[in-house]
Amino acid sequence: MTGTRFLVSLLASAAMTAPLLASPGSDAEKERLLLEGTIVETGDLPGGSSRSVKAHLRLDGLEHSATVHTLDEWKASFQLVDRTEIDFRDSYKNNIAAYRLDRMLGLGMVPVTVLRNYKGEPASFMWWVDDVQMDEKRLLAEKVQPPNPGTWARQKYITLIFDELIHNYDRNTGNLLIDDEWRLWMIDHTRSFKVFEELRNPGNLGTRCDRDLLVALRALDASALQTTMGGLLNPDQIQGLLGRRDIIVKHFDDLLATKPEVLVLFDLPSRVETRTPLLVE
Repeated sequence: MTGTRFLVSLLASAAMTAPLLASPGSDAEKERLLLEGTIVETGDLPGGSSRSVKAHLRLDGLEHSATVHTLDEWKASFQLVDRTEIDFRDSYKNNIAAYRLDRMLGLGMVPVTVLRNYKGEPASFMWWVDDVQMDEKRLLAEKVQPPNPGTWARQKYITLIFDELIHNYDRNTGNLLIDDEWRLWMIDHTRSFKVFEELRNPGNLGTRCDRDLLVALRALDASALQTTMGGLLNPDQIQGLLGRRDIIVKHFDDLLATKPEVLVLFDLPSRVETRTPLLVE
């Protein structure tokens, strides 16, 4: 699905007469709005599938929009135009798992995402990213130069590592969003978390890693993942994730054994609060 900043219009009368209400700031506030907010408007997503919509929610004087996914498919193999995809997964569960894993790693680069029913079906409700100025597709097409190339490059290193960790089969430049503060946001992870213990593209790891991310990767264990991902990832998916984690950690350990630390590790401030995401089923 291609990300975009254009909002689906609210009801015309409301949009013309009512002022915009405040929007929550913390993860906990966003989770509560996504979980408990009344859906006051829905609309189709440009380029989205038939199983995803945009919903506008309102709760206690706060309002915001969410991307809603209900699709949940798994096939042992799936024939694409040019190849056969093994362990085909396209599930709303993976959006929620990506958010929870992002927070476990201290990144804050995946929008808040919760599990909630939509029209009688379980669904992921992902926070609509505010103030998006462009996606990476437009950035590359128009050859836009980020104001701070170093910070931008560090964000890109992290996204590449994260996608290898979750074995993201569907990353494209349209689902990497850039807000007005030049923060990079990763959306749409429905085709992730395969069972394979090998990386999809080892070359994507590169030679640089965020210091705190490497520490957090080392700390991941099956028990914590089973608790946090309960009902979202099965044991084989968790085993696959940990196998890929081991490869990623070894890759950077090998680099650190041969290169000065300053050439491998960098420090990018975390964008998350010190808290555990709500585990609401």
